[in-house]
Amino acid sequence: MKSTLRHLTGHPVTRRLGEAVLTLLGVSVLTFLLLRVLPGDQITASYGIDAGDLTGSQLAQLRAYYGLDKPLAEQFLSWLGGVFTGNLGYSSNAGQSVADMTAHALPVTLELAVLAIVLALAIGIPGGLIAASRPGALRDGVAQSASLLVLSAPVFLTGTVLASVLADSFGWNPNGETFAPLTEDLPLNLQQMLLPALVLGVSIASPIMQTTRTAILDIRSEDFIRTARAKGVPERVLHVRHVLRNALIPIVTMSGLQFGFLLGGAVVVEQIFSLPGIGRQVLLGMGQKEYSVVQSTVLVIAVMFVLVNLLTDLVYRMVDPRVWSR
Repeated sequence: MKSTLRHLTGHPVTRRLGEAVLTLLGVSVLTFLLLRVLPGDQITASYGIDAGDLTGSQLAQLRAYYGLDKPLAEQFLSWLGGVFTGNLGYSSNAGQSVADMTAHALPVTLELAVLAIVLALAIGIPGGLIAASRPGALRDGVAQSASLLVLSAPVFLTGTVLASVLADSFGWNPNGETFAPLTEDLPLNLQQMLLPALVLGVSIASPIMQTTRTAILDIRSEDFIRTARAKGVPERVLHVRHVLRNALIPIVTMSGLQFGFLLGGAVVVEQIFSLPGIGRQVLLGMGQKEYSVVQSTVLVIAVMFVLVNLLTDLVYRMVDPRVWSR
């Protein structure tokens, strides 16, 4: 019995699940504390300068209504208990539950992230292969220079300039219309998603390209590659079966990290292009000091990030089963 329990607790899957739970708990505590450290609360955000005219009795009633009169530990446990029962809280400004808000916002961010990562992979991996084909040559220099140029350009600047130029010069501004969900108006939805996905995709294609280039060059210098080449293995087969396959692990790692970043870091692009995604939901919740909105939404983002990491581990196992035995 003890050996079975020891085997289960030491299994890579169990370890990763335990790490995931601790990560989510840490994110919950940190988010909760940081929100309380920031000046102001939902009362001051709702009433503005008029909050100073509230009497002590009115202020006490409002604090009780919003649950701000309870000790911090009780507030945290009350919110966490609600999360476990599916109650993510309620937004008085939006007039609906956080669960309903997230159910509408999360698919938008997921669609944006998927489109962006597909574009990033379509640009980054071929770019890395081209750069690694002749290191130090003109194509390598051009690819790396373009990569550095993209990295130096902030996403908010690229998005704003691109949207402004297309709207002013060509009169094309699909994001100026009400957002069209994927299931209701596919053509308009794709038009509204094209620019933000392109802006994000290009920005994360750079690290993917650099990772691909470095991984390819590192694998090419291995002894087994020289041995395979000496045995007469055709170059095309050598690159596909040996070089690219062994270079996939760092590429998968970088792609997983970038996809996780997209889930929570697309708030700037969502704001610029008026996409009702989950990042924008956090931003609006912070502006209104709605603690439950921010806490629950950040937790949902953290859960998605953890799931992406677990999925990345599964891809590792398919590429190289030895990874899970470490």
